[in-house]
Amino acid sequence: MFKPSQGFRLEIHLLKSHAASYLNRDGAGRLKTIDIGGVRRLRVSSQAQKNAERKSSIFIQFLAEAEYKYGATQMIRTRHAMECVKMLIHATLLKNGHSPEKYKDQINTALLSLPHLFSNKTDETDTATTTQLISFSQKEVEHIAEAMTVFSNDKVEIRDCESTVKLMHKERDSVGPLSPELQLFGRFTTTSSFLKNIDTPLQVAHGFTVHEAKNEKDYWTAADDLNFMLDQDGNAHISNRSIGAGIFYHYYCLDVPLLSHNIASSFVTLDTNQQTELTKDLISAFLYSALTVNPLGGQTGHANHDLPSIAYITYGSAFPYSAQAAFECPVLPDRTGGYMRATKERFEQWRTERKNRYGIFSGQEFGFGLSDLNLDLQQLIERAITKAVPAINRGLAA
Repeated sequence: MFKPSQGFRLEIHLLKSHAASYLNRDGAGRLKTIDIGGVRRLRVSSQAQKNAERKSSIFIQFLAEAEYKYGATQMIRTRHAMECVKMLIHATLLKNGHSPEKYKDQINTALLSLPHLFSNKTDETDTATTTQLISFSQKEVEHIAEAMTVFSNDKVEIRDCESTVKLMHKERDSVGPLSPELQLFGRFTTTSSFLKNIDTPLQVAHGFTVHEAKNEKDYWTAADDLNFMLDQDGNAHISNRSIGAGIFYHYYCLDVPLLSHNIASSFVTLDTNQQTELTKDLISAFLYSALTVNPLGGQTGHANHDLPSIAYITYGSAFPYSAQAAFECPVLPDRTGGYMRATKERFEQWRTERKNRYGIFSGQEFGFGLSDLNLDLQQLIERAITKAVPAINRGLAA
């Protein structure tokens, strides 16, 4: 009888309690919400979470180390690639003893075709931008600038961007070269034949409160320290904003073989051992940031530096399995008036049902904050990396 094989994914389930917060707002400045189980919940978008993690001090530290050890460069996500290339061309000219001002017109003309690489038409009001956000590695932008700037004796030729880039594309041997971020977060562009799409191994669910939660108005004032000199009220500015609080459930799913395959396709000059170590470092940085980093909205006024009360990681499950169904029916406060104890009981019940229903297909589990799983943060991440090594090797061999 056919039987599905073991999976090679790391799945992360987190329960975080946020007090008064302004983590993620909509276009009207209100906290994002969603209706689940017939009641309104607060919501944190996956985009807000990923952006905070990528810009966190953890990732900055990781990239600095990866640059030193593996030659890694950062990811640049922008509509203003033309300005990035222009600055690098200027730097190249200065480095070789030429004045960028002398070649200003040539540079501007050569770069006019750059947006054509990513769209059939450019923004009519701003031809310097692409019509969609594009993720580059820093190395890709540097390659474009270098290929466009040709030195011959004392003369300089600034080559047309579009034709130069298309020629480079034919000679590429690396996808999103030397950017670990690109290999984790992926790249999707609908119009470019130059920048190859990179399948993301990381899936992130929108976080939501496990119980009913509502937007509340925070009325606030800003005081003018010198108003007293004019015998005026101290308030110089009055406003209000939407805030909320609650216990949020977050879910991540990381395809480990795909991540290591992406690393091998990008860092083509590294040997297998180096590619393995880089993948392990990247997974570690991702796990630390997923567990400890919160969205950036309202941090100055609310200091939402909240760590998870429960962290549960599985590896090897045959089927990805979010715990959102455990909280479809909103959690109610227990006799103490709080939600955490009831939330923990609900999650423990989901774990038991998961193992009973799926048995050998459930994979291995480890975490903290649960009755039988109480690793500390470092132990949890080290255990996850150890379990992922065979999957890393599998991806490198693909």
